[in-house]
Parts: sequence; C-alpha cells; structure tokens
Amino acid sequence: MAMQIEELRIESSDLRRITNDFSDAKKIGCGGYGDVYKADYNGEEIAVKLLDPTKGIDDQQFMKELYNHMEVKHRNIVRLVGYCNEEIKKYVEQKVGPPVFGKHIYKVLCFEYMRRGSLDKHLSENSLGDDWRTHYQIIKGTCEGLWYLHNGLEHRILHLDLKPGNILLDDYMEPKIADFGLSRIYTSSRSNTRVKLVSGTTKYMPPELRRGSEISEKTDTYGLGVTIIDVIRGSVGFELYHELEATRFVENVRTYWGQRDGTAHLDQVEECTKIAIRCIRHDRRNRPTIKEIVADLNATETPILAEGPRALTISSSRGKLGSLHVPDKLSSSTSGRGPLDVVIVYAFDCYLHTPAWYTMNDWVFWLVQEKLTHFVDSCLGYVMLTPNECISGMKLVESADTKASGYTDYDRRSTKRKTMASGLEEAHNIISNRGHHNSIILFFSDGLVNNEYFFHGNENFISQVPVHTFTLGGNAYNHILHSIAANSPGGKFHSTSIPERPNVSTAFSRLLDKLLGDASKDDGKPPSTFSGRGPLDVVIVFAFDRTNSTAQTRYTVAHGVFWLLQEKLTRFVDSCLGYIYVMSTPKTYTYTLDMKLVYSKEKKDAPYTVFNERTRTCTKNMASGLAEAHNMIKNRGHHNGIIFLFSDGLINKGDFFDGTDNYVSEVPVHTFTLGGDTYNHGLQAISANSPGGTFNSIPVPEKPLLSEPFSTLLDGLLSRTIVD
Repeated sequence: MAMQIEELRIESSDLRRITNDFSDAKKIGCGGYGDVYKADYNGEEIAVKLLDPTKGIDDQQFMKELYNHMEVKHRNIVRLVGYCNEEIKKYVEQKVGPPVFGKHIYKVLCFEYMRRGSLDKHLSENSLGDDWRTHYQIIKGTCEGLWYLHNGLEHRILHLDLKPGNILLDDYMEPKIADFGLSRIYTSSRSNTRVKLVSGTTKYMPPELRRGSEISEKTDTYGLGVTIIDVIRGSVGFELYHELEATRFVENVRTYWGQRDGTAHLDQVEECTKIAIRCIRHDRRNRPTIKEIVADLNATETPILAEGPRALTISSSRGKLGSLHVPDKLSSSTSGRGPLDVVIVYAFDCYLHTPAWYTMNDWVFWLVQEKLTHFVDSCLGYVMLTPNECISGMKLVESADTKASGYTDYDRRSTKRKTMASGLEEAHNIISNRGHHNSIILFFSDGLVNNEYFFHGNENFISQVPVHTFTLGGNAYNHILHSIAANSPGGKFHSTSIPERPNVSTAFSRLLDKLLGDASKDDGKPPSTFSGRGPLDVVIVFAFDRTNSTAQTRYTVAHGVFWLLQEKLTRFVDSCLGYIYVMSTPKTYTYTLDMKLVYSKEKKDAPYTVFNERTRTCTKNMASGLAEAHNMIKNRGHHNGIIFLFSDGLINKGDFFDGTDNYVSEVPVHTFTLGGDTYNHGLQAISANSPGGTFNSIPVPEKPLLSEPFSTLLDGLLSRTIVD
C-alpha cells in the first residue's frame, strides 16, 4: 500500500501549475469540503478537489478518505488518479500590516474528469433525453456502485450524502458515484452508529440523519430513493410524490413514460418507482438494503430478456446502452444451425496479467465469436470472476462479427457473491433467460486464485447444460474443474489442447529474422550457445493514437510482436529489449519507456516480461520518441542496435511528424504501418535517414492465431451441442 500511495502522490507545485495556481478560470464546482478544478495531467483530464483546511480536516481523517478511494475500484465509482498532502511555507497577506511568513496546507484529491458533469445538472436542464433505457442505466449503475460501497469490500463504506449532485456521468451516460467527503467506514460488526453532526442536502437526508440520530446503510438507501424519483420523474418528482401519495404517483409515472417513450418497458418503470418509494420510508427498518434493491432490479430485466434478442439491451465497454439489431435473415454464407448460446466464464486472478489472461481476453473471445457467426440468432456471453466481483454481459452475434472486423467489446458489471459457484450460476441464468435448449458453458481457470472460499459450493452445483472446463495455468485446482464438468450433461475437463500463446504470422517472423540478422555485424566474437551473436539491442517504438487505435492493432504489437522479438533476442548474448510507447490523445502526447536485459529463459513458452511503465510528457512529435530510442541504445555502448517503429496510421495531427524528415539515425530504423497509409511517406523518410533502414508495407503483422488443435476442439464442442 505504501508503494501505491507514493505512485499516486502529486507535488503541490505541479497542482498549482496545472490549475494556474487554483484560479477561478479553472474552477468547475464546489464540494462539501472545498472547491473542484479542472486540469490536464499526464495527458489526462482530471478533476482536482482542493479540500478547505478551515473545515478541520486532520491528517488521520484525510488519510482515511485517501485509503478509501485507493481501495475502491468499480465502474460506477469515480476513479482516484492522485493526491497531495503537503504543508508549505509562504507569505500571507494581512488586512492590516505587512505580509507574514506562514504555512499553507494542501490536501488534495484528484479524480478522473467526467465531461458530462453531475446528474443534477441534467435533471434541471431536462437533458437526459426521452429514452427510458438511458434513465434505467443511470438507476442501475448507481445502485451497483452503492452495492459495492456497502458490500464489495472488507469494510463497509457509507456515503451519507448520496444525491444527483454527487453522481457524475461519463461520455456514455454511465453514472459514477463521487464525493466521499462525508463517508465513514464501519466494520461489519457494527450495524449502525451515532453522529452528532452531518452536513448534506436536506431533501436527500432521511429523518434520522436530520435528527442527528443513528446512521446505517439505510441512510444511503433513503438518498438513493429520492435520487431514483428524480431520475424517473424529474426534479419535481419528490414533491409530486407527496402530493399524490404512493399509488397515484406510481400510476402517474407509468402514464408519463408511456407517453414519453413508446418503447419503454412500463412494468420495469413501475417496479423502479415502487423500489424508490420503499427506499424513502420514514422508518429505516422498513427500507430495503442495496442487496435487495439490486436483486429487484435484476428481476425486472428477466422478462425483457425472455422476449428474445430483439428486446435485449447491453452495456458496452464504454457504457452505452443500445438495442441489438437482429437481422431478419443472415447471409447465405451462414452455414450452421441456430440459435446456439455460449457463455465463457473466466476464473482468473485479475491482478496478475499472465499470458493466460491475454490468451483468453484477446483471442479466445473473438475466436468463439467468429465461430458463432455460423449459428443463426446466437448469443455470446461472458462472466469474469475476480476475488472481489463478477463482471458479466451478453450480446447477439451477427454475421459481421468476424476475425477481420475484430472482436466486439462489451461490459456490464454486476457484483456477485465471491465464489466460483456464483459465476457458474450467473452463466446458467444468462442462458436460461434466453430460453433456448442449445447452449454451452466454457469455463477457463488460470489456476492462480488461491482464496479457499472461492471454490465453495462448486461440488453442489449441477448444470442443466454442458460445462467444459480448461486450465491455462497451475493445476492445483484441476480436481475441482473435473467436478464442475462431471456435474453437467456432456461436460468434460480438458487437460490437453490448452489454448497456446497467440502466434504472429510466419511471414512476419521470417522478416524479423532477416532484419535482426542484417543488424548484427561479424565482430570476430564467437557465436553464443544460443546460436546468435551478441549483444544486440532493440528498441520498439509504438506510434499509436490511444483514443482511436483498434484493439486488433494494439494487441498485435503489445502482445504479439513484443514477445516474438524478445524470444528471438534470446539467441544474442547480453542483449537488451526496450520500448517507447508514443501515445496521442486529443490534448497532448506522452510516452512510456523502459529497457531490460533479455535472458535465455524468456521464450514463447514462458510468460513475457511486463515492464514497469514510466509515463512522461514529451515533445509533441514522433521525432522525440525516435531520439529517446536512439539514446537508449547509445547509452548501452554497443554498436549493434536496431529500432523498430510501428505506426497505426491514425494520428492525424500535423505536428506529430514534424522534424522526422531531418532526423538522422546512427542505427537501422525499420518502419511498419498497421493501419491507414496516410503517413507512409513519413515512415519512408524515417527509415531512409538510417543506415540499412527499411519501410515495410508488407507483410503487416497479422492478428495472432490460436493453436489449430484448440480451434478444432471448439468446432467439435459447438457442433456436438446442437440438438436437431
């Protein structure tokens, strides 16, 4: 934790610089404990929350809040990006007399910046639109964020000021709970506690809080209920509820949405309204818990899913809700039967991004999706289990979802019980709600999750559909995977045909052999035991548009080319492999860089080494990245060096290539394009200004392929599932 705190620390001098000394021009709002400013830091827009020292915030209280935010990691809770806790001395102006030398305390929390601002602004401006699904997304996301605060951590966190002003919206109207200035931490052994004074907005405060009485998780439930009413019926909704009473208010809301959105699921609208009413009951003992609320919301989605794919809505990885288009007739190239529904379950330690993680996340997913394009009206879902939460989603697979177009990202987070059985149950429910008898669950484990309770309940879980289990890492839990498969009809544990590490195209691999061989001169040294010469130092330069590059392009270089080069360098004694990631964002450029010695054991069969990233702001062009690459090789002091430059062809800023025409390298620079060819002339100039450098338009690194045996195995499993 100490290391993590240090990584998040931002100097007060940097904060003053990026906020123009906390000028009013940068101020975007006021919170319960201070002012909020907008700033740019390391290429990212952030919100800087400057806490008011006059509020009596001591170090212990500040550190408690800081630890809260460091521990909280959830899609529907605003993300902490930095902090400052400094005391500096400076001259302070006085009303009477000369300035005096005093101290100034900076206590600052920095968060990701949400461009759409707070929910209350949209409610007052009526700018949420008329789409019920958007409103439901805000309700559901807020509830899931509060569920996490109350139940997702070892200790419960109470917000105590939950209201639309403390709910922020991202670009895709995904809600994020913010402002823990009033939060308190309580252990699970204390159901409630008393407070003498809590500040907040009266409308959203329950009666017991206004009396200074006991508080509990039901305190947050009240604020949530009023907020839901605001979302459903606008800022006048709470007053309207008191005028009409419960029954007439529910009827009013149902009629209102029936007229506002003809596609709205009115039963879901009605249930959300009833949930909100239960949340604002005067006696807190009669209010529901957030667990009960989320369960009730999930229940409203079941009949919608049962209507079939045409009614299915999903939340993408960016949070945007939308209907899934179901074609009336798939193309004639579709040669399979349908529908066939598949749910992939990941049981991984998400904090250790092993090769198994990348194999699953980047390749198995799209491979299964591509195969499902041959089954009409099929769906692909996933459940990702981590030690703290379960992430799930499902989408219709269309004929266009092929390898060439890249796999589709989608994400709907729903925190579940912390066991593998809960993930299997979720997968089973996803399939059951679709109502088709052709279905299959593919269960993948990395063998690394070492919490004993994680496997509780698996021996009693019996599936009604085939469950095929795989291990991609350790084999400590193979007996459990055997049991899971055995408790399903036709399920099997597969110890062989494990998905292999993805392979970049053979043609590109041969090209690398040629380029590396040309770079190494005959210096009289005997060949190493690894059949190469050495040392040979290589630096990979990525020139990518971080906001627009395709997943296929990024993964090809980061997870394919990188390890392939590392493996090839094991044949050169005492060689180093470095990288520079020149990243473009709408505002600025940054780069990440590092360099390391390559050891003989670092080959394809072993995990590739993940570098420690060091992000720095750089001069705004590619030439600065090339200069840094050249310096990395030069500092090693060897004459055998080579630079590989990969561009996605998407960076469209005119100044990005400034200076590259005059850049002259002392080592070969080989350039590649993986996207558009708009800047090929720039890549050609870069390679031409280096000894032996080449511009390589072909063969472009292809999307890595999983092993043929595993692909064949999947074909067999999917075809066996179909029932005529």
